Amino acid sequence: MSMGRNPFEVLKFRTHVLVAFIISNLLVGAVCGVLEYRQLLPWPLHDKLWMPVQFMLVFGLVCSVLIMTGQRVGLRLTRLFGPSPRFPLPYGLLLIVSMLIFSFSSFLLLFYPISLFAPGFVEERLTEQLLNVETVAPELYRYLMLFVVLVFAPIAEEFVFRGVLLQRWAVRWNLPIGIILSSVLFGILHINNPMGLTMFGVIMALLYVRTRSLWVPIIAHALNNVVSVAPEVFSSAPQTFDISDFQQTWWVGLIGVCLAAPTLTHFIYNSWPQKNTRPPYFWE
Repeated sequence: MSMGRNPFEVLKFRTHVLVAFIISNLLVGAVCGVLEYRQLLPWPLHDKLWMPVQFMLVFGLVCSVLIMTGQRVGLRLTRLFGPSPRFPLPYGLLLIVSMLIFSFSSFLLLFYPISLFAPGFVEERLTEQLLNVETVAPELYRYLMLFVVLVFAPIAEEFVFRGVLLQRWAVRWNLPIGIILSSVLFGILHINNPMGLTMFGVIMALLYVRTRSLWVPIIAHALNNVVSVAPEVFSSAPQTFDISDFQQTWWVGLIGVCLAAPTLTHFIYNSWPQKNTRPPYFWE
């Protein structure tokens, strides 16, 4: 094996991410199905307690495939994750607040027109609970989901989308295209708020490019999730929802976008790389 071999010419989206994701889902489903048939599962397969467990199993397998394949062709994880995180804390917090405002506002603007012809669909999206759900073991579910949201998902998702896919597509085309494609894919997979999460992906990618440390977007991702789940953590009351109230507050989305735009635009403008900029992994 040549020491100069580029690992991101070997790690590919279709074979090492997409196919690995599909096979991991099928494998986890098959194993759980067999265990359910033999009555060896600790709780029913249809119970929502499996949601955080399945997420960790599937993403854990995908990350394992990427790590093992990458290391065989010279991928150095210490180089991929980069140095210890260094970023101005006040500016970082301002970015997180601006992203949260933009995410909430873009959600309102996206789902307002949908609510006019599919109110039931929007109501279902808005009343979904992440932590307070019916399950055979509510406390265990909450602990597992909090671990996934605050620890596992920030590490696994940033490793896959920013650590691998961004740099894979940057090597194949260029760094700006890598940022755009990895962010759009990230947004599409978060179907409840694709616009907001696409912007989130862009900011996370630029944090990685700007600092060369994957730990910076990991920490920012975790802090963003802390704020997102805080209302449910501190309130167990069921959410009430009125579709007419939602439709009358669409204008809040416009105000929110205007409030978030200056900070996000400033950061993107000052951080956007040139086409010939090398991906973070290859910076000395």
